Amino acid sequence: MHPALIPEKHPMCGKYMEALVQCRKDNRFSRYIGACNDITYDLSLCLVKEKKIARADRQAQWHDQWRKKKEEDEARMLALKEQAAMSKSESPKEVSSEMQQL
Repeated sequence: MHPALIPEKHPMCGKYMEALVQCRKDNRFSRYIGACNDITYDLSLCLVKEKKIARADRQAQWHDQWRKKKEEDEARMLALKEQAAMSKSESPKEVSSEMQQL
């Protein structure tokens, strides 16, 4: 199944869409027994390629955003671990100073 045959929406596949429309006009009844199958197959392949190209840009943007968030999360976790280590190292000192006062 393919989308509506509007060449303006799919500039890479416009020639296949026009050919399919023409084939369907020329073969009103024989199109039901496969007269236009080759063109339909070529159109489907073209649409898949077009979608991969369009998707590649969005996917690259998503990967960049994901990397930035991952780096921020790693930095935040490192800061939390350092803070936890500092609080653990300070705790025994406070306890020992309290013990000395007693």
